[in-house]
Parts: sequence; structure tokens; C-alpha cells
Amino acid sequence: MITIAMWHYPQRTTIENVHYFAKQGLSILSLLGDQLESACKEDGGAALAEALRQNHITVTVHSRLPRNHTPEEVAKFHTRIELFAAWQATYGYILNLTFDVPQAIRDNITPYIDETLATVLNCKIGVEDFGLTEAEYAQIAHLKGNDRFGYLLDFGHLYIRMNGKYTGHETLFHNSPNECPPTDAPTQADFLRALRSKPFPIIECHIHNNDGVRDLHQFLPCGTMNMEAVAQAMKAFGFSGVMTIESAPNCVFTCPYDEADRRIMEDVAIWGKLYR
Repeated sequence: MITIAMWHYPQRTTIENVHYFAKQGLSILSLLGDQLESACKEDGGAALAEALRQNHITVTVHSRLPRNHTPEEVAKFHTRIELFAAWQATYGYILNLTFDVPQAIRDNITPYIDETLATVLNCKIGVEDFGLTEAEYAQIAHLKGNDRFGYLLDFGHLYIRMNGKYTGHETLFHNSPNECPPTDAPTQADFLRALRSKPFPIIECHIHNNDGVRDLHQFLPCGTMNMEAVAQAMKAFGFSGVMTIESAPNCVFTCPYDEADRRIMEDVAIWGKLYR
């Protein structure tokens, strides 16, 4: 299932984007948590649900865990999860609900994931780029065997970890020997090894390109990652989840709106040919 990260097209509202990208032939779309939260606060999410119904669209939602463990941030997270749970209970359009894991809470995400699994029902719950160390895995080890929990694997981030050249402070970009050995030019076998290292199912992938050092979220033909090797590794792995193209025009790099629309659909076509 190929979709796009719909949050990089601010020239249209969320509902306008649903109609627009449905006309481009997509049957699943990826929303940002902020987009769903705004829709829920406006009218309980009824207008968004109606647009999805009209276009026969289901969604994945990519949100975030609290920025830190302060009571204020945790309260915001509780409110958001309650909104998502109510919308899902009423309309049922969420296929996957996945989360970024901020640096400040990587020491303990267990209560947030457990709360989400207990509250937002009838969908899968995933974390992005987590479990990269033994300490991180220990926080979610109790979920082994839970068929609703899994990973969101971002290949742009994985590529940076595989290159092993990132020197910043964010853990998710540092090479993890548990996942893959460092290499300057990852091959299909290297990507496949990284995929097979995961202790939980991979429910969704984010796909974009970069230079192996910076998280650029470029279109697929740009950057230095071998996208054909990625596609072949995913096929050999037997991946059957959602493949979300997360090229990010006007987020990390500038791009005229009409060009962004054209190039994201070119990405969809490119990936479709690589993955067939």
C-alpha cells in the first residue's frame, strides 16, 4: 500500500488535500497528528470523516509522544489521545497510529504506549526509530506478541544510521550495531539485514532520500541512497504494510507548490515501479 505524507502541502486544507490526492488515485493517506487533532476540535472530526467516506480513503496518523515528561506535556498528550480514541470509535478510519519519540523521553515511553494501546482501539500502534538499543527495547519488551504493536521504520533515518557519520545529539540518528553495521554504501543485503534485526513487526515505512548525513527528506531521485536496493530488500523481507513517501517540499527544502504536487506523484510512480 503506497501513500504520501499529506502534511507537506499547505496550499490546500486537510480536507481539500483528501479530495485532491484521492483524484490522483491514492486510496490511503497519511495525516499528521496535528491535522487530526485540529479536525477533531473543530467539529468532532465529522467533516474530515465525510471527506474520507466520499473518497473511500483510510488513513495512517503520524503523531508524537510528549516532548518531555512534564505534567503540562503529558496532559496535552492525554487530551490528544482521547480525541483520537473518540474519533476512531465513531468513524474507524485509522489503520495505523504511529509516533515520533522525542529525545527527552527516550528514557521511558512505556506509559504513553500502554495508554494508547488501551485507549485507541481497532488500529495498530507504532513507534518510529525506537528500540535501537537494549535499554530502549527493554521499555517495550512486554509488548512482544501483541499483534497491535509494531515499528514505523524511516528509511531516510535508517540510511543516516547505516552511514554512521551523524555526530549530533539525537539518538535516533546514531548507528546502532543491534540494527546494522556502519557502511558508506548500503546494499540490498545491508538493508535486508537491518529489516530482519527488528524484534517487532514493521507496520509502516517512511520513504525519502538524503545525503547519508542530514535528514533532508528529499524526493526519491535526489540524494545518495540507492532506492532500488531499498525496494528489493523490502520485497525480499516480505513487507506488506503501508509505504509512506515522506518527501518534504517546503519543510526541509523549498519547492513551488505546483512542482511539489507534480514531484510527489512522480515519487509515487517511481516507487511503484521499483516495488512491483
